[in-house]
Amino acid sequence: MSDAYYLRLTDRLRELLSDPHACEEGRLPAERTLAERFRTTRVTLRQALAQLEGEGRIHRSNRRGWFVSPARLDYDPTRDAGFNDYVRAQGRRPRTEVLLTDTRPYPTAAEALGLPADQPFCHIRRRRFVDDRAVLAESLWVVPERAPGLLEGDYASHSLWGQLRSRWGLSLTHRSLRLYSEALPEREAAELGVAAGTAGLSVRRTIFDERRRPVEYDEEHWLHDALCITVELDGKA
Repeated sequence: MSDAYYLRLTDRLRELLSDPHACEEGRLPAERTLAERFRTTRVTLRQALAQLEGEGRIHRSNRRGWFVSPARLDYDPTRDAGFNDYVRAQGRRPRTEVLLTDTRPYPTAAEALGLPADQPFCHIRRRRFVDDRAVLAESLWVVPERAPGLLEGDYASHSLWGQLRSRWGLSLTHRSLRLYSEALPEREAAELGVAAGTAGLSVRRTIFDERRRPVEYDEEHWLHDALCITVELDGKA
């Protein structure tokens, strides 16, 4: 009985989300209001809300409540385009905050790039927004010898890849990617304003130049409902 009602409640909430006047400024009514409206318990309501969250229809912001999720961003991780460029190209508003810059070893990056474990890296930690919603927390690890003075740049307003090309003449020719679903770790969840364990997408990227010299290792942590992975392939089978 409860399972059947939970499924019916989920359908009724989907109908609510389709009403443009039901959610003021994209925000769902409070859980207590919804429970009273649908004559159900908070436990059953949260089951239905969790189902819709898993579908990417709604998201929860810490201490603010439930919100309708905006349209997903089309994201091609193989494209040679910066975050700001492809967000604006889709009619959305990008913003970037630099959270940390330092220089230190990072064995995970060293292993991925085939370098000694004690290799120091220039590290840039950033939080990135689409339409004022934080959707991505990332760490960029760059080999200092490839880009002397890297951390003196402005990486809130400018593309790191663009700077590597224009300032240091690097050709980022060879890249490899690993993508997998994850439960967002505590740090990344806090930076994105969600609870630890929220569904996310991890993107790990290693980058080499045209001479196969290691240049950069990236770790990206996306909210799972923020993007759609789209890859275009040309050529014959």
